[in-house]
Amino acid sequence: MDRLSVFDGARVPHSTILEVELEAPWCCIVPPSDETYLYVVRSGRCLLETDDLDAPLAMQSGDIVTLVAGQRQIWRDSQQTPARPTLQSFAQAAVAPQLRLRAPRPGRTRLLILSAPRSSNRFVSVYPALVAIPRTARESHSFLQRIVRLVEMENMTDRPGKEAVMRRLAELVVIELVRFALPRLPRGGRNWLGGLTDPHIGRAIALMHDQLGHAWTLSELSNAVGMSRAVFVERFTRLVGEPPNRYLRRVRMHRAATQLEETGEPIIKIAYAVGYTSESAFNKAFSKEMGVAPARYRRLHKPR
Repeated sequence: MDRLSVFDGARVPHSTILEVELEAPWCCIVPPSDETYLYVVRSGRCLLETDDLDAPLAMQSGDIVTLVAGQRQIWRDSQQTPARPTLQSFAQAAVAPQLRLRAPRPGRTRLLILSAPRSSNRFVSVYPALVAIPRTARESHSFLQRIVRLVEMENMTDRPGKEAVMRRLAELVVIELVRFALPRLPRGGRNWLGGLTDPHIGRAIALMHDQLGHAWTLSELSNAVGMSRAVFVERFTRLVGEPPNRYLRRVRMHRAATQLEETGEPIIKIAYAVGYTSESAFNKAFSKEMGVAPARYRRLHKPR
C-alpha cells in the first residue's frame, strides 16, 4: 500500500495532561463531555465502567485505555467501593509538580490522563468509542509507554517550545492508537478508516490523500487499484459510506481548511494544491462543504 498520508490528519492543537494519585476508597465520575481521553495506569489498580462495557474493566499498572465518544465514565478503586463520587473531579487528586518523580505511596493508584477536544482530531468520528491496549499488544503498548514517558518528562519542564513538543507527542499518540485499531476494525465498517482495511480501497484512499491536486477520475482510480469502475465504486461506497468522488471532495476541502488556518498562502494557491484550477469553483465547493467562504473561514480561524 502507498504511504498512508491520511495520518497527516493526526493534528491535536489543544490537549491537557493531568497526573493524579488516589487513596482507597475512591470513586470519580467523569460526566459526558466533548473531550476525548487517554488513561494510563502508572501504578496500582482500578475499575472503569461505561455504557460501552458489559462488565467493569479491571485495570492495573501499565494498562492503557482510550475513550473518545464523550461518554460518561465511572472510575473507582474496587467493586467494594460504592459508585458514588468521593471527589468532584480527578483534578482534586492532582499530583504536585515537585512530587511527580516520587513513587506513589503504597496502596495508592496513580493515573496519567491526556485529554483533548473531540473536534480537534478528524479520527475521533471513526475511532471505536473505547479501546483498551493490553500489554500483550507489545508493539503498540511499548510505543505508547515510551511516548507517555516523554510526555511526563516534558510536562515537568518549562523549556522553550514546550507547547509544540506536547502537540507533536499527542499526535504520535493518536497515530499509534489508529495503527493499533486499524487491523482490529470490523470489515465493512462504513467509514474511511474501515475502508483502509480493504487492500484495494485502502490503496485508493492513500492515492487520493497523497495526490489531492491530481485531477482524479473514477476510471483512473479504479485502474490504479486493479478493479473495474463499477465494482470499485460499489465497494468503496459500501465500505466507506459515501462514493469516492464525494469522499475526495470532502478530503480536499478539509485539507484546504487546514492550509487556511495554518498558512498565509493565497487562496488561489491553496485551490491549486487541492485540485482546483478556478478560484470561483474552489470557493463554491468550499462554501458548500464548510458552510462559509474560504476568506471568511480564514478570518474566523485566525490565531489570536
